[in-house]
Amino acid sequence: MKKKINKYDIGLIIAIVIINVFFIWYSGRSAVKLNDKVAYIYSDNQLVKEYVLTDDVKDEYTVKTETGGYNTLHIEDGQIWIHDASCPDKVCIYQGKISRDGEIIVCLPNRMLIKIVDYSEDDEVDFIN
Repeated sequence: MKKKINKYDIGLIIAIVIINVFFIWYSGRSAVKLNDKVAYIYSDNQLVKEYVLTDDVKDEYTVKTETGGYNTLHIEDGQIWIHDASCPDKVCIYQGKISRDGEIIVCLPNRMLIKIVDYSEDDEVDFIN
């Protein structure tokens, strides 16, 4: 005895496919909005913190390394910079404030990196999880 597929079965299959596509799309989305500038902070090649840079965000954050080094970051007025560091040459402090897409601050002795990504300038957004 063969069972035939009727129009209700096809409708159910299409509904299941649409729901699954929606869940896959929604689960891949980040909390970052399309008009945000985000500062990604890496230590030892690992993402340790991210800040959405807006004018109302004001914070100070210290990145500590396994070797006892540190970098103290200051976030204010949509900008981020290194306020204090344990590295001997302090080049990272002299790199100044950053706030535009693609700008970076690097502290090689402490193996720390700050990178700005501006999602409002991209036509296609590649969300990072």
